[in-house]
Amino acid sequence: MQGDRTPRSHGASPSGRGGGGVSADEPYASGFVEEALGLPAGMLSPSQVPVPLRNAVLSSVAGDEAAVSAAPAVDGLVNAFRDKLEAEALESTGLFASKAKWPGGAPFAACLTHDVDTISRPISQVLERRTRFAASDLLLAMAGARSLYDNIDYVASMESARNVRSSFYLLSSGYDLASVSAEVGRLLRGGWEVGLHGDFGTHDSLDAMRAAVEKLKAGTGVVPEGLREHYLRFDYGKTWEIAEEAGFAYDTSVGNRDKLGFRIGVSTPFHPPSRGGGRMKILELPMALMDTTLWGYLKLDEEKGLEEARSLIESVSKVNGLFTLLWHQESVRMKGGRIYPKLVDELVKRKAFVAGGAAIANWWRARAAPLRMAERGAGFDVDDAPKGLCVNFRAKADRKATVTGGKLVKGGASGAAVADGGKLTVRFEG
Repeated sequence: MQGDRTPRSHGASPSGRGGGGVSADEPYASGFVEEALGLPAGMLSPSQVPVPLRNAVLSSVAGDEAAVSAAPAVDGLVNAFRDKLEAEALESTGLFASKAKWPGGAPFAACLTHDVDTISRPISQVLERRTRFAASDLLLAMAGARSLYDNIDYVASMESARNVRSSFYLLSSGYDLASVSAEVGRLLRGGWEVGLHGDFGTHDSLDAMRAAVEKLKAGTGVVPEGLREHYLRFDYGKTWEIAEEAGFAYDTSVGNRDKLGFRIGVSTPFHPPSRGGGRMKILELPMALMDTTLWGYLKLDEEKGLEEARSLIESVSKVNGLFTLLWHQESVRMKGGRIYPKLVDELVKRKAFVAGGAAIANWWRARAAPLRMAERGAGFDVDDAPKGLCVNFRAKADRKATVTGGKLVKGGASGAAVADGGKLTVRFEG
């Protein structure tokens, strides 16, 4: 089971308008598309979003998992719609501009995450699974000189060597949280994030969620921003609301356990729908791949697992999306799990924006700084633009851009402006 598939309540069914007027669904769908594409706020009226695209968005956020897609299909539909909007804007004003998704216009982003399900196993269990480990690790474990299941510091050291950071989600039951408090302190001081790995029952009970948050806080001092539900349990009608009420900034539980692909066809972060057609404050960072899917469910060898992981990375890159990777920290010394550094190297080599969940969510919120178009296509402005915000533009061939508060990239009639931080202004001559 992938979770409760009961859709959230919207103003109308995803298959139609339901009553003739503008349904509560349609403003949500247009806002989803606007945010994903980085368009000026209010540029899209609900009626401008094609019905197939609107239905795809609404079905996805309602938890329609009937056809899990191998690629982030909804992102692909959104991006295709951008081409139509660009052509229309060039025809009417001679200028089209949109905010890139990632800092500096990075081709895609990667969110590195680790669920901490356990930090120890009895030596008898280690011996039962001895073929999973390298002989040197096994000998050190037998001598009591190494834990094969508490790899928090080990994972952090691998990431530090590559100048990237990640998120660790601690389970508030199953082990003594105080026993990892020293590791938690090192993570926080080094720029890593510590969040909550929801216990059984937190996905559909606010009381259980609050109890888990308090237990994490008592054991580690951490007030978590990020959430990943245990076993990816998820109720589309409850979990987002519970997480938001409990104070989480983001969730990253929507992903597959037993199959490859995208659980709702989306890789890009989004605000889930609220009841009545609005949107919630909490962000969802859809999950793209879990390590145990490769080894535990599909029984792949390392070579095939690496191939499938790279294929998913490529599919996210094609839509400029977010590749959220769940790699259990207890797996990194095991066969299969030990390919983790190769995946991080792949992401770095491909020039992705690589970060943990809180950093991704913080960027996405900062990116929401409004893009405003000047009259008659004279240019555009972004007040309070975060450093690195990239605005891509296309103007008629005889026009030239000047930039204040940032730098011009590629120049000419088509290019991009990257903000220094603060107000970004671009004007066109000609």
